[in-house]
Amino acid sequence: MEPLLNEHVVTCPYCWQRISLVVDASAGSHRYVEDCEVCCRPMLVTCTVSETQQVEVAVDREV
Repeated sequence: MEPLLNEHVVTCPYCWQRISLVVDASAGSHRYVEDCEVCCRPMLVTCTVSETQQVEVAVDREV
């Protein structure tokens, strides 16, 4: 079983810098907006949690 808090490295869709995000798998699949820690622009974070608690994280530009 995977831990409920997971660290994921993603690439900002604005400045292309790699940043680390910590997501909470206990919340199930969800979306939220988080500012890039480098350029401060808003990213839409999509966290998908499978039935086996595997976590996938994707980021897109917030529109």
